Amino acid sequence: MSPTAVKEVSVTWDAYEATRGAHGVCILTEWDEFGKLDYAKIYENMQKPAFVFDGRNVVDPEKLREIGFIVYSIGKPLDPWLQDMPAVA
Repeated sequence: MSPTAVKEVSVTWDAYEATRGAHGVCILTEWDEFGKLDYAKIYENMQKPAFVFDGRNVVDPEKLREIGFIVYSIGKPLDPWLQDMPAVA
């Protein structure tokens, strides 16, 4: 079957529904709404490990790490257990 014949993208307007069952969240805009989401609720509904990739530095990586996320923020330190991995060093 051709990859173009399979629907691989879905669209939803609800952030909580969009992250249900996902492994990762990518923040690619600095819109205020992304800083105000209930990330504990989001984490509960995600598969684990759960990642946040913050390309605009709109969330507090330490607070998200306390919830359980593995966080990658542009220009900020990596999660401590990732710092010694050759693939990211």
